[in-house]
Amino acid sequence: MGLEAEKTEDAAARLIAAGRILLGQGGGRFSITRLCAEAGVTLEDFQANFSGKAELLQQLLEPQAAAKEEPALADPWLERRLRVFERALGSLEEKSAKRDREYRQAIARLEEKLAALGGSQSLDVAEAAERALEKAMTAPVVEEKMEEPATEDVETATAAPDPLALTPLEPVTPPGKADSEFLEAGRRAAQAHARALQHAPRRRPVPVRLLLASVLAMLALLLCAVLALGYAGNASAAPAGEGTAHRLAVSSPLQMRMVRADSGDAVAQRELALDYLRGQGVPRDMAAAARWAQAAAEQGDPQAQYLAGSFYRDGVGVARDPARAFTWFARAAAAGQLKAMHNLAIAYIQGEGVGRDDAAAAAWFARAAARGYVDSAFDLAVLYEKGQGVRQDAHQALRWYRAAAAAGDAQAASRAKLLAEQAGL
Repeated sequence: MGLEAEKTEDAAARLIAAGRILLGQGGGRFSITRLCAEAGVTLEDFQANFSGKAELLQQLLEPQAAAKEEPALADPWLERRLRVFERALGSLEEKSAKRDREYRQAIARLEEKLAALGGSQSLDVAEAAERALEKAMTAPVVEEKMEEPATEDVETATAAPDPLALTPLEPVTPPGKADSEFLEAGRRAAQAHARALQHAPRRRPVPVRLLLASVLAMLALLLCAVLALGYAGNASAAPAGEGTAHRLAVSSPLQMRMVRADSGDAVAQRELALDYLRGQGVPRDMAAAARWAQAAAEQGDPQAQYLAGSFYRDGVGVARDPARAFTWFARAAAAGQLKAMHNLAIAYIQGEGVGRDDAAAAAWFARAAARGYVDSAFDLAVLYEKGQGVRQDAHQALRWYRAAAAAGDAQAASRAKLLAEQAGL
């Protein structure tokens, strides 16, 4: 047994032991967060061993049911409430996981911008962001109200509802010791500051004339600075002989692209993905390139969808996933992206991420070839020559070989000459 399996079994045993303790203390009125804290494990350990709180309660109650040796009576009303409880619990867990992903994505983007801008306070800001994430992850989760069963279900109920199934989760209350110490320290500091102010000698008021003179002097200096800057700007704004002044750039194109990408601009997100892919203006970062390409692809940008498919097909910046690559190629191809059409046909003919389908591959090769994509014209000619996915047709094969050769494909020209000699065309 591997180390990972031993850790998983240990986490499951600790969760069951903690569940029995909490069950004995207050029945089923405990949350998953409280259970994980009592067991000393993480939420990911709980999700790896149990599908939800209902499964844990079932395992905790199975020994008790076996001891009684009495068959459990099926109660439709209780089963309905249990299903409602499981849906509400699943919704809470999905929201928690989604919030976790959003916070981590925000931190990743912040670190990218700090690295690109070369800020001197990147470490402090990153640490502050991590503290904010930890605070958000330990904040209490507001639970949704469980829907009530229909009236006819209540009327047909024959047994009293099980308190373990009907009791909603308790809201998680963070430990108050640290907060109490923090508040007490704040009170002591405020009291010390108040005592210092009481015993401090009173300062003599500043004469009105002196104050007015200081304000006038500051205004004069500010006016001189504005005039000097305006003169320097006019002198260097435009070349000699031109009457129009050019506005000085307040930020670099990369910074502007980052701002637009953060605001949800799909084109800026795709361009930023290419910047990270090529290392233009920023350090080359495949993970950042894949993340920005995915963000733009989800907004429907065909070029970004093609990029996302390429990343997942080759395992660049993300784990290799042929099925997801096929999905993004299919979306981009449906939008008319030629390279995506060709790659979609390749996926069909190789069975990568989808079942092998030579006819579908020939159809997508034909679409891309008809729009001038040379590689698709060559591959379509090969399929016609072999009769793979289409009816064997030397005339069609020769036609597409010659189309690719006319576009500069030397290999297509050679095969067209050979086919013409063999078929007597």
